[in-house]
Amino acid sequence: MKFRGVSSCVVLCAAVLFFVSGCLRQPEKGPGGLNQSDFEKICANGFDPVDQAQDQNDYPWSMEYFVPDGKTPEEGFVYVGTWNRVQQWKGFQPNRQPVYPEIRRYRPDASPTTWQRVLDTRDLNMDDHSRPHGFRSMKSYRNKSDGKLYLYAGGRGDTTSLWRSETGEPGTWEQFWVEDQVGSIRGLSVHNGLLYMSYYNDYAMVDKAAGEDDAKKGDDPSAIIMATDGATVWTVMNDGFGNKSNVGIFTLESFNGWLYAGTHNPLQGAEVWKLEGPGPAAAPIKVIDHGGPRWLNEAFMTMYVWQDHLYVGSQASFIMRLILGGLKPADLLRIDRADHWEAVAGPNSIGGEKSGFGERSNGYIWSMCEHDGWLYAGTYDIMPGLNYMFTHPSFMLGMMGLGKESSESPEKVFVTTAIELAAWKSNYGGDLYKTQDGKKWYCVTVDGFGNHNNYGLRTIKSAFGRLFIGLANPYDGLEVWASKAVQ
Repeated sequence: MKFRGVSSCVVLCAAVLFFVSGCLRQPEKGPGGLNQSDFEKICANGFDPVDQAQDQNDYPWSMEYFVPDGKTPEEGFVYVGTWNRVQQWKGFQPNRQPVYPEIRRYRPDASPTTWQRVLDTRDLNMDDHSRPHGFRSMKSYRNKSDGKLYLYAGGRGDTTSLWRSETGEPGTWEQFWVEDQVGSIRGLSVHNGLLYMSYYNDYAMVDKAAGEDDAKKGDDPSAIIMATDGATVWTVMNDGFGNKSNVGIFTLESFNGWLYAGTHNPLQGAEVWKLEGPGPAAAPIKVIDHGGPRWLNEAFMTMYVWQDHLYVGSQASFIMRLILGGLKPADLLRIDRADHWEAVAGPNSIGGEKSGFGERSNGYIWSMCEHDGWLYAGTYDIMPGLNYMFTHPSFMLGMMGLGKESSESPEKVFVTTAIELAAWKSNYGGDLYKTQDGKKWYCVTVDGFGNHNNYGLRTIKSAFGRLFIGLANPYDGLEVWASKAVQ
């Protein structure tokens, strides 16, 4: 057969990747903090079966605890914004359908698993070009312009938009700002009284036409940082800090009087810059380059301030993970107030933690949050995605430009059978780790809370004395877990 050699190579590479990445970590209770048994699932997959069948709510893409003015903390809610039909965007579902993301909030007063829909983009009467395809970021911010407190949500789509509500209630959401530019608001951070947001055209990662459109504009509109006071929006940085290899800004965080930004740089390794410092004329300063300990850290995608340090989570190079030497896990770093950085999980780490916390398939450090004196870090596990790719060889061959197989192809049966045997692994699914000092880490879960299709812990938020975790699952629908309420 024409593709037998190709399929055999795919099987061999896949088998090596799967077996080399065997389960190196198991849950550990540690001296305190939360354990896997302390968590409970608080929503049906995709929030509810009817809506999931219609809209495919795959990612709890953003999460925020919001208390409107005039309400007590107990009257606030945990909000989640979704990303839908993720497999379609990745190319596994070629017949594109409209997507209708939504924002929901947790209503434990109604039931332990009730999530009220407060914004449904099906109700907006907008075409697919104008409508958000997902809500990627969320932040509570009190406007400098008029003193009003809003919950802001950054949209992703054929147009890039910023939405907000003063109360979070249904019917109160408005599109505050929009730009007719493909991409998303990936980072939101409050700094020196302003709300900063980072734009990134992640569509260009899978859509060459989107990237070509960017190039025609004469600069790189993917690596942009903007700010708003709640009345107007203006650009703060639009040139990738002078490096065209910085193709996007993944994350923003306020720390030590500066705004820190993590870049996506797949050619040279990610960078961390600080800008908008105490002095109004202060120029941006580069803090980390070449991915820190390894240039294979192609993006710094998460930041969190804890115990007088800025913790920075990376994304390991996807191409290098697949082509050179097997899986490449992500690193976790931290920066002190003197801008000295050190590895927390990675080469020469301060506590001996290996890259990916010892799990080679942990391709992202995807989320972080402090809760009850412990810092928690969630990962994205590449294994479920690889399993899907290698059990759908027509997709792989299409990526290679070799055409597509029929559904009855003997190569497909061969590949699927081989991968099924290789897939008897217990480490599929996103992981959760915890620490009290940043040095010694304990594993809470290694398998997506028992569902191997929960391939990543996308969002984490502490509220009401509970730790809420949003798990991305493009196969069964998103899940949200929370530590059990204290009785």
